Amino acid sequence: MYRVLIVDDEAHAVRGLQMGVDWEKLQIASVETAYNIRQAREAFEAQPADVLLCDIEMPQGSGLELAEWVRQYYPQTETIFLTCHADFSYAKQAIKLDSFDYMLKPVDYSELEATIRKALDKIRAGREMLAFESTYKRYYELWESHQPVLMERFWQDLIHQVVPSSPESIGEQLKKQNMPFSEETLFLPVYIRVQIWRKELTARELKIMEYALQNAAMEQVARHMPSSIAVPVQSGALLVILPMADNRAADVAADCDQYIRSCNEFFFCDLCCYIGKRVTIPGMVSMVHALQKLDENNVTMMNRTLTLSDMGKFNSPEHPPHFPVWAEWMKQGAKEKLLADLTEYMESLKRLPGGIHAQWLHVFYQDVLQMVFFVLHSKGLQAHDVFSTNLLTEKPERAVRSLSALQEWIPYVIEVAMNRIQSVQENMSIVEKVKRYIDENLGQQALSREDIASAVYLNPDYLTRVFKKEVGMPISDYLQQRRMQLAEELLKNGHQSVSDIALTVGYSNLSYFSTIFKKAVGVGPNDYRKQHRQHMQA
Repeated sequence: MYRVLIVDDEAHAVRGLQMGVDWEKLQIASVETAYNIRQAREAFEAQPADVLLCDIEMPQGSGLELAEWVRQYYPQTETIFLTCHADFSYAKQAIKLDSFDYMLKPVDYSELEATIRKALDKIRAGREMLAFESTYKRYYELWESHQPVLMERFWQDLIHQVVPSSPESIGEQLKKQNMPFSEETLFLPVYIRVQIWRKELTARELKIMEYALQNAAMEQVARHMPSSIAVPVQSGALLVILPMADNRAADVAADCDQYIRSCNEFFFCDLCCYIGKRVTIPGMVSMVHALQKLDENNVTMMNRTLTLSDMGKFNSPEHPPHFPVWAEWMKQGAKEKLLADLTEYMESLKRLPGGIHAQWLHVFYQDVLQMVFFVLHSKGLQAHDVFSTNLLTEKPERAVRSLSALQEWIPYVIEVAMNRIQSVQENMSIVEKVKRYIDENLGQQALSREDIASAVYLNPDYLTRVFKKEVGMPISDYLQQRRMQLAEELLKNGHQSVSDIALTVGYSNLSYFSTIFKKAVGVGPNDYRKQHRQHMQA
């Protein structure tokens, strides 16, 4: 739940916001009010607000002054300005103070609710990121000091068959490395596989988080059994090996369930644990292969503990997909009807006892693509002109990993295709969409042709041809032209330094910006500003 503080010197405006906004729907637990800066500061010192709704013009101090104070002492607060005046200088100061939004009175309450909801989404994402960074830092320090142990290397070599599974070879290695068990010791293997990471991770962050999973597995799954170990076997996969003289698989399953819940909460991932049968060391490799096969076939169940007995439960749905009907709806442009029926069909797959077989899911994925390509072809469109490269090459590998992932990916592909068909049919200009995207992202220094093409779901080469044909210049030239036009406006109407303006329009190198500007306009930025001011004073 969240807290909001409304600051306005007009009592009727405050009451209007209190009554007009559906705070309960927004999950706002507390709505406090203040009528000047002094009261607002006292309210913050008593209990900081998550969202500040603030008027700008007040008799005892500007709302901009309050926002600057809040930014200094309570940087987690999101500020939304409300004002009666569409003053450009106010808007500039609001942007400089990193406010969340700037809205004109009288404000539409539904629009305000939507803006507050977006602010809360940003706050929620920030809190999750702080939690992630805290977890990451802890396990980074552990990972830095971690050194591979002899026992871990033994099991890795065995699983990857660097050490043969023959009793003779195993006995020789056990004796050589002084392992605390024999060829006859019984072990219970637990194969742990990450199904999806809910955070984008760099390669380094991924290694550290995988170590965090390994460490947590030792603490929660292997905690009661001496000589237990959690061994990484591949990216996103662990093997917990438990020496077990007696069969206590039920206790292990309970520990696995707790481990899964912890990983969901602290490590931002979904995963499954697969419990095998007790085997001696020579039988470990074949048992691990059986657990990996169980994982490959599991495309329906997530965050579950499964056993080998679940292998035979996977099946194919009784009713086939509605491809002929879906294709016809797609041709007709009945997007809502198509997506609703497709969603219902895929939801029905989740309700199948034991889930569906991985092989069936792969075939379903291929048939969906075939249907989409067929409809595009019937409309005179080629897939490579409609979809960006990564949509059909990089993402499908993750999409077919689980039913849930495919359920997100397929509607997205269909929507992109149908939007493209509709765009062509209605003569909607892709170029206008590109221009709008460029205007919204002029400040990105690394804005590339590929980024722009991906934003409109088109092949970069195809987009380049279309854009140049309609506009008469390449995308790169148009981007530079728009940046120079914005720079001219800021130099004429603003008070930013030339270096700040260069950053605003996407140039980190001031010298390069000055050179480009002079080439485009005829004079350098400083001379341009000076000439404009002299003209205004004349």
